[in-house]
Amino acid sequence: MFELNINKIKEQGVQFVDTARKAAMDIADKSKNQLDLAGQQNQLAKAERQLGTLVYSLYKSGEKNEPLVQKYIENIEAIEKSIEEIKARMTPEEQAAASQPAEEAEEPKAAEPKAAKEPVRHGGLDEEQLDELAAAADRPRGETKTCPVCHSEVDADALFCNHCGAQL
Repeated sequence: MFELNINKIKEQGVQFVDTARKAAMDIADKSKNQLDLAGQQNQLAKAERQLGTLVYSLYKSGEKNEPLVQKYIENIEAIEKSIEEIKARMTPEEQAAASQPAEEAEEPKAAEPKAAKEPVRHGGLDEEQLDELAAAADRPRGETKTCPVCHSEVDADALFCNHCGAQL
């Protein structure tokens, strides 16, 4: 009648488990790559915002601190290199899927019409708005920490002090 071949069933079961394990590992690797990429992209955005804040505050105060600016640029370059390394581990389809939301966010929005008689200064900001922006740039956002060198209050996620340039 019907003969059971236990060894054949066992072999097929082992193959099925091995295939399932490989599929689970692939999914886990893809998820880890996407998570790592998102984390590095967030780090990059933070570092770029901090550099912009630093450059603006230095400009506003009339100071120059090229070594500090260079430290920020080097940090941004290191993050960009890390992003490229993560992308190198991804398939072309994963890369396309990961970069698609970022590209959509970078699309320029239609400019709103400006009042015809309003003078445009400094990118459309008047002196009072520029002063408010400068004050906001120097003010920490959210959680803060104290610089160990000059004891100024800085953002908790800052890499360097905005006041003295010390690495935090």
